Amino acid sequence: MNAGANEETNDRQYGRPYTLNTSSNHGLPDIREGLPIDWMPQLVAIDVDDTLTTWLGAVRPEVTEAVQRAQDAGVIVTLATGRSVSTTVPVARSAGINDLIVCSNGAILASSETDKVVEAVTFDPQPLVEQLMALVPDAVFAVEDLHGEFRTTHYFEAGALGLSLEVAPLEEILAEPVTRLVVRSEGHAEQGFATVAEHLGFHSVVFGVADVAWMDVGPKGVNKSTMLAELCARKGVDPTRTVAIGDYINDIEMLKWAGLGVVMGHAPDSVRQHANAVTDPEPGIGVAAVLNAIADKG
Repeated sequence: MNAGANEETNDRQYGRPYTLNTSSNHGLPDIREGLPIDWMPQLVAIDVDDTLTTWLGAVRPEVTEAVQRAQDAGVIVTLATGRSVSTTVPVARSAGINDLIVCSNGAILASSETDKVVEAVTFDPQPLVEQLMALVPDAVFAVEDLHGEFRTTHYFEAGALGLSLEVAPLEEILAEPVTRLVVRSEGHAEQGFATVAEHLGFHSVVFGVADVAWMDVGPKGVNKSTMLAELCARKGVDPTRTVAIGDYINDIEMLKWAGLGVVMGHAPDSVRQHANAVTDPEPGIGVAAVLNAIADKG
């Protein structure tokens, strides 16, 4: 966006003017200056790691208070994360969110109140694993089933996957449909899995952890936005009256899908370009700013 500082522009969703501060926000309006005029969301979807909290961090009191304020204003607050059900539910409860939540990058819809999976999208991992074994000889595989539980061919680090992790032979973990295939390789620590993912042609999230390369593979066409659409249908929410808050590449689809996509201030430009607005870069604080702006309108 080639706009000068303090220049007015029309928000792409609502045609409402924002005052921009391009010097600090790369052309994106700051959500802390207020929501679009004459618009109130029905639902807010929040990414967890580095958005709601720091990596494996606790929910800040300011966030819990802001969640309650938004809920008191009649807004549904939910989570949309790549985490498993078992590692998302405690965070949701700590934030005061006792409702449906989106887990596993959109493959699972679960209840944070009951721990139960409400909806799951699965796929057959066998063909992908056969291809990956040829491309990544040292690959270690794990799968997440439709109940949100993991099985793996080799132990992963504590807390790396869900709280429930069973080690089993490869043929056993591939016997049933899964919601997610996780691939780990020490040999790809430097180059990552981007080239592998492009070669195989499936959607994935590529990232490195310490000396190990990771790749999450989900069902084709599934991402956070697709399950958020299902959640909206169940709740009677108009998708154009939604807010999504995120910071990473697996948030791009929901930022584009939501009525208002808000990116964390620390997000890379590759993610920022898909958002409508920006918030504080600090995890938790940026989320609270969005929720408080909503509550102030309610």
